[in-house]
Amino acid sequence: MSTSANSMRFAGLLAGCAVLGGCVVGPNFSRPAPPALNAYPAAIMPVKPADGVAQTIAPGVAIDPAWWRSFGSSALDDLVDAGLKGSPTLVSATAALQQSRALARQGAGVFYPQVNADAAATREHTNPALLGDAGSGSTYSLYTVSGSVSYALDLFGGERRSVEARDAQADYQRNAVGAARLLLTGSIVNAAIARAGYADNLAVLADIVRMDSAQRDILTARYQSGYGAWADVLVAEQQLADDRASLATIRQRLAAATTLLSQLMGREPAAAIPPPPALAELVLPADVPVSLPSQLVRQRPDILEAEATLHQTSAQIGVATAAMYPSISLTGSYGSASTALSRLAGPAGAFWSVGPSIDIPIFHGGALLNARRAAQSANARALADYRQTVLVALEQTADCLQALDVDAEIAAASRSAFDAADGNRALGAANLSGGIIAEFDAMTLDIVADRAGLVRAGARAQRLQDVVALDVASGGGWTSAAKVAPK
Repeated sequence: MSTSANSMRFAGLLAGCAVLGGCVVGPNFSRPAPPALNAYPAAIMPVKPADGVAQTIAPGVAIDPAWWRSFGSSALDDLVDAGLKGSPTLVSATAALQQSRALARQGAGVFYPQVNADAAATREHTNPALLGDAGSGSTYSLYTVSGSVSYALDLFGGERRSVEARDAQADYQRNAVGAARLLLTGSIVNAAIARAGYADNLAVLADIVRMDSAQRDILTARYQSGYGAWADVLVAEQQLADDRASLATIRQRLAAATTLLSQLMGREPAAAIPPPPALAELVLPADVPVSLPSQLVRQRPDILEAEATLHQTSAQIGVATAAMYPSISLTGSYGSASTALSRLAGPAGAFWSVGPSIDIPIFHGGALLNARRAAQSANARALADYRQTVLVALEQTADCLQALDVDAEIAAASRSAFDAADGNRALGAANLSGGIIAEFDAMTLDIVADRAGLVRAGARAQRLQDVVALDVASGGGWTSAAKVAPK
């Protein structure tokens, strides 16, 4: 039979196997459907004034990926930008993404022929005794050059499912970058707001402690002059001690918030960081977007991570199923061998081989069947985990909306209380100037007003942090189509 006929038969065999290769076992993955109820309870969709700001919840409005800019503080923007550039956590997540993408590309190499070449030059000596013959043997040089081509026919799609699983793992890592970014930015903004609140509290508490000390001294002087009671001095001492303890606590929290910001930016505690914002610089956003449930499942990185895991386990069912079927490989090799380097290219030393090989699983003690069952169970578990992740995300978003509603009421009440206390302070200052009240009583009104100011500032900081929580719960502008690193 001629060489051309052999080539045609081999090509026909290859074409037939390629047609068979269209079969891909295992389930085809489809994204889970979004929640059936595409809304939140009407009772937690507030449109209320909060500390003088009429704040509106905007369902379904797209969230800016740079959502922190809605607080209107360039100092806050600088902190977040520094964190995005310097955080080791974000660098690690991005490196993991690049690794998973490289592994996916590595797995896709199975779809191409594997070509190898080999060359060798050896000096050999034969011993006829090894073959049962007599004689002295001979010494000679042997030169060989060969090449081989092999191709695995993916008849039942096991390799395709394996690559699909690796691609799903890369999707998981891409959304892990989104989760790391969202956690990082949310943590920086929260820490900056907390630090700003602590800085305000520190100044006010220091003033309160000063007035506590002055009032204690006045009461002590009255007692020593016989016009006051010792019990009043003790009450003043207790109040002074309590406020000093509160001042020390706030000082510690301020320092901890500052070092937390350094850590989030990837810097040592002693390293300089951009100047953090003051509480007065931070604007309470008037319009707060919130993702609807149908958007949330396509935006929250943790939900998209769970979806990628579900996709990966679905593909692994196909891998386990394909392992139960035969696998075929096509291999061809050609080479030349000669005892003289000058005759290596001649036809006399040529050797070659070509043909398919088939591996048929017959009996594995139930290992292959149970591997498939394990893959199916892993997929069922991933589906349950996905549903739980969605439920938790919806709960968090609803809780944030409820918190904003309550915050609005607290902010309004604390504002009214502060306005009343501040009015009394102003009246007390006027009465002190007119000699109507004593300095002790005027200081008491100052302390009451300062304490009301602390409550109001705390309510405002909490309101800002709950807006942050809602932005994070809504996915922070992340989407399933977001790009984070070049492929």
